[in-house]
Amino acid sequence: MKKERHLGKWITVGVLITLILTTLLTWTGNRHEFLNDFQDTDSFHGTIDYEILERLGALLVEPLTEEELLTMYSVSSGDIEEYRFRYGNLNTQIQSIMDQYEPVEGQELGPELQEERDAKIADIRKNFSDDDYVSEKLEAEWERDVATYLANLKVAQRNYLSNYPGIGYSLTNNETGETFDREGSAGVKFTYGSDGRWLQMSRFDNYGENTVSLNEKVDTIYANYSGTVTIPNAFVGQPLQQYKVRQTLFWVLTVLGLLSLLGGVIAWRKWKQDLLASSLVSDLNSKPQEVRALFAGATMWLGYSITEMIARGLAYSSSYQTIPILEFGFAVLFFTVFMILLISITQTIDDYSYETSLLKRVVEGLKGLFLNRSLAWQAIIILVIVFFWGFGTVLSGIVGGLILVWIPATVFIGIPALYFLFSRIAYLNRTMVQTARLSDGVVNEPFEIKGRSRLTEHAKVLNGLRDQLVTSQSSQVKSERLKSELITNVSHDLRTPLTSIITYTDLLKNPELTAEQREQYVGVLERKSARLKTLIEDLFDVSKMASGNIELHKTKVDVASLLQQAIAEQQEALDKQNLDVRVSIASQPVHAYMDGQKVWRVFDNLLLNISKYSMPGTRVYVALQETPTHAVVTFKNISQYELGDDTAELTERFKRGDQARHTEGSGLGLAIAQSIVTLHNGEFDLSLDGDLFKVTILLPKGAM
Repeated sequence: MKKERHLGKWITVGVLITLILTTLLTWTGNRHEFLNDFQDTDSFHGTIDYEILERLGALLVEPLTEEELLTMYSVSSGDIEEYRFRYGNLNTQIQSIMDQYEPVEGQELGPELQEERDAKIADIRKNFSDDDYVSEKLEAEWERDVATYLANLKVAQRNYLSNYPGIGYSLTNNETGETFDREGSAGVKFTYGSDGRWLQMSRFDNYGENTVSLNEKVDTIYANYSGTVTIPNAFVGQPLQQYKVRQTLFWVLTVLGLLSLLGGVIAWRKWKQDLLASSLVSDLNSKPQEVRALFAGATMWLGYSITEMIARGLAYSSSYQTIPILEFGFAVLFFTVFMILLISITQTIDDYSYETSLLKRVVEGLKGLFLNRSLAWQAIIILVIVFFWGFGTVLSGIVGGLILVWIPATVFIGIPALYFLFSRIAYLNRTMVQTARLSDGVVNEPFEIKGRSRLTEHAKVLNGLRDQLVTSQSSQVKSERLKSELITNVSHDLRTPLTSIITYTDLLKNPELTAEQREQYVGVLERKSARLKTLIEDLFDVSKMASGNIELHKTKVDVASLLQQAIAEQQEALDKQNLDVRVSIASQPVHAYMDGQKVWRVFDNLLLNISKYSMPGTRVYVALQETPTHAVVTFKNISQYELGDDTAELTERFKRGDQARHTEGSGLGLAIAQSIVTLHNGEFDLSLDGDLFKVTILLPKGAM
């Protein structure tokens, strides 16, 4: 069944919500403006009170008289000190007078000017020595200020009556009981004194000219009045009419709000099932819960802000034509979207899981930012500096004096921060380019190491990877070479006995062979078969050891006895080469937990290797030493073949000291020996010093 979108119903819901919220905001914020008399509203105070009544008391009703102003001031010690030091200290003022009367070069100061200068200096000196003298000057100064104020007051009174003709009043000073009347023209009469609503007015005109000196010495004098003030219709009509428009809109909106509330309840009961099953809702249910919640919050805030602006605009609108239709449409749109999102969120709230949520992915992503905290904080600080730098740039164009702060901040903070950012980005780009070249196989160019930043540390790591890659490539080349040699050597070593076997098998087929020849050929076949068997078994053993597919049977073994047994079994081969074996083995047993059969094979392979490749007539040294943790076995001999310097190759499979391969052997002896020692968690060290061939074996003594 196809789901309906019900767009018209959703828009209706948005309209109802907007009307209800607008009414609620108007009542909570502006009801006092429309439930009281015009005289108590902000509109009245903002027009009539502020523009007309603000100066009425100081100019017309009860302005301060000359006698009151003169008695308000008395000279204080502070005033005297202020007067004395108004133009500096005594020496500064005297020097200033002397500078004013400094004669022109080549001329003398006339007697009259000298007398005038001396009189001024004497006056200054008397100011600093006689308090009464200064007090008289201050009183005279106050009298002049009062006279100036009263003269300006008359001008201000004429201007006020010219600007607001027809003002009338009948007011009584609540403190003195004195009544003040003025006949005015017809207009709106405002009454004061009832319900404690007095008319408070200042008797001193703060807005007049040249009142600064009086303001500093006289506090503003307020008086409370009761009575009436008549303001002509010309000044009240328009504000009053605008107030009535706003009041009408207020009550119309109130009725619409109540009807919307009632209509909303009825509409929800009627449309609930349709709206809950709307395709607009179901289409949103598949979207991430956090995204829907974010947009729901944004649309609610935008709708509320616009609705609040509408309510504030209706409270101060001047005519019916100023109703914000466009703003109302946007509010309806936002609240419609908000309701759709809200219902979608409530329908899927039970299915929400943090483990599979977008919020977790965002959090995990932000965690990655702080995997390196120093780099993260550097980025945050740079962004903050750039933000406030841009903000300061805009603000300096508005506030003129701020440019004096912006210029040094730009030079010493903004530009260095940008240079730091751009240099890091440039360094990162160079590193990325070099990384791409490394992935293409260019390994001979190291990464640039610059400074001590985290990017520098990363470049060092990449250099390490590059070195490993170079080493790996070298090892790979070497491995390929050894693999080729292995194939060649295996082929050669297997083919030689196999060829002999095939040849002598064909010879045995000759019926004319003598018994002696037949016996000789059978002996050759026996030796070559044994040789082939040895090769295959050694190759099989090496393969098993390399793969770890071999089992050790460890027991407590006397290493000294095992070594002596191996020497005894190879003694004949050693004597055949005229080798003088020098053995250094402790008389007491040296025990270790090991597979005796496997370790014996290590010793046997090494001694067999010595008998084949040692220079005849030389000495061979075999030693066994004991440490607290290991049994140390050493073999040393002089090779009759040139071995080179690469000891690692000697333990490779099928590598033989006799490169011409004239001697018999599988080339696997050292490889097998090394593998066995490694399986015992021991160490197999091979070293060369010219023709001196040395093998050191460390076997752990403890149970492994």
